[in-house]
Amino acid sequence: MKIWKENELIADNGERRKAIAPVIISASRSTDIPAFHSEWLINRLKKGYICWINPFRKADPQYVSFQEARLFVFWSKNPEPVIRHLPYF
Repeated sequence: MKIWKENELIADNGERRKAIAPVIISASRSTDIPAFHSEWLINRLKKGYICWINPFRKADPQYVSFQEARLFVFWSKNPEPVIRHLPYF
């Protein structure tokens, strides 16, 4: 059973990669993206995908496409740095 749709994308290095395309993306529980990585976040949203590396299986990177995403959930103790980017969303 597939949980997410899959699609193909062109990575920053020009290679074609298979990617999962979830509808809901929940991120930043261990790394506070809104507080510490808001510029990176906006850049990746513009690119349309991220490459996520599971800390337990580092040799198996997972590409995640934002093509089907309809909801992003970010966990943060300090959302202030990302607030100026809200018009982008």
